[in-house]
Amino acid sequence: MSSFGDISALMSAIQIPSLRTAILSGSGGNLYTTSRLSRLAEQFGSALRAQDPGLAEADCLRNAVNSFNYQDPTTLPSAAPMSQLSSEPHSFSRIFTGAFFEILGVSLAAKAAIPGGPTEAELLAVADDLAGFLVQGVKCSPIAPNWYAQVAANMVIATQTDPTYASIAKGVFVGRSILSLHSVSSLPMMSNVKSLAAAAKSATAAREPLPLVALPASHYGIDGVLFVEAAAEPLNSIVSAAGFKAEPIDPPSAIAAARAFVDDLFMRGQIDYGAVVDPERRLVRNHKTKTHALVKADGGARLERRLFSCGLCARGVIH
Repeated sequence: MSSFGDISALMSAIQIPSLRTAILSGSGGNLYTTSRLSRLAEQFGSALRAQDPGLAEADCLRNAVNSFNYQDPTTLPSAAPMSQLSSEPHSFSRIFTGAFFEILGVSLAAKAAIPGGPTEAELLAVADDLAGFLVQGVKCSPIAPNWYAQVAANMVIATQTDPTYASIAKGVFVGRSILSLHSVSSLPMMSNVKSLAAAAKSATAAREPLPLVALPASHYGIDGVLFVEAAAEPLNSIVSAAGFKAEPIDPPSAIAAARAFVDDLFMRGQIDYGAVVDPERRLVRNHKTKTHALVKADGGARLERRLFSCGLCARGVIH
């Protein structure tokens, strides 16, 4: 997911000793505040705002300090200004990035030997710990429509080796509605990290290609059906995100999630129709870079990914 790119950028920046010192000094030891670390791609964001103020946040491309809570992406618009949340992957990714950075900030405060005065060495140690928990969580998580909840749940299981990390991760993921209260209270116990690592290795080795589902496609201008890979790997555990009133919400089915994803692609103009759809039946937008293409197949067409979008080139900003 797009969030991992931003989290990787944060973790890479934290490897620089001078930056760790400067961030802690400038923030008074409170890591979870807007800073040079949280403001991702400041110069890039400035260049984009010069073209269109809606393409980036006010002082950077994306900020890891934010107040976004989980919402079902199928209920969100396909695109929105950066001040709002949309189902576009880079916009939606800010939910998990914000949660991870909040966990990092709260964990650093809890782990510091001197309350309110963490050291740069402590920041590095906490960041390395959380990065490891996140990687383990990702490796154990099946590809499913509620993947954020799956990753969060497995990350919490990984943190159970340290009660401080576990309590904070649970609190933030529940607070951000990424996990429901019921899901957190019913998570299985993991006695040690080695067993989780073994589970992750087993899950990775057992992965097979995602199944294809056939979606009705006449409204896309396609004769027949559209075959699309669906996020339908078997679940290790039943977890859910939360609604506005903290109630657990059922994730969409794999077919419903696939349909919503494809709808967004067509609405954002990221589909290369190729020779599948006649010109007069196409939807045309000024997006020169196409992330997906239609390929003829028996019974209709198949959707193929061409590239992973940076979120901007597909909007015609970079060619």
